[in-house]
Amino acid sequence: MVDGTCAERFSWPVEHLGQDEHGTWLGARRGNPVRQPDGRREEAQEHDAVWLVAEGAWCLPAFWFTDSTDLTIDICTPPRLDGGVWTFVDLELDLFRNADGCAGIVDQDEFDELALSGHLTDSQVATATEVAQSLLPLVQMEAEPFGGAARAWLRSLRS
Repeated sequence: MVDGTCAERFSWPVEHLGQDEHGTWLGARRGNPVRQPDGRREEAQEHDAVWLVAEGAWCLPAFWFTDSTDLTIDICTPPRLDGGVWTFVDLELDLFRNADGCAGIVDQDEFDELALSGHLTDSQVATATEVAQSLLPLVQMEAEPFGGAARAWLRSLRS
């Protein structure tokens, strides 16, 4: 959802795992139902994953630690808990780190298209760009919370 003008969004149930100095950790197991943006179709989550919600952060990291992907990060408005449901506006700009350590920013074209469409404010565009650029070196260096901190939460989800 973008500023209430786009009703399309993904949704899926998550388990509250706990909190630490990095924020609130949420998790979901492989097979978890993920409702697609069309609202009619559900797909099963492919892998166990944990998400980190840091108060006021313009991002939502998802840690997978699979053979191919360590993590993905949605650049978004700060996630918030509303009536028991976590919500955020996905700004389409994403970061990733593969299992081999290669990291980068993806979906720049989708973000640019969204920015040009008028659905984002200049402030949102500037903040999203700044957040993505500042997170990339931290993801590449595996600085916490983008290092091993999430592995303990993933283990707790699986136990």
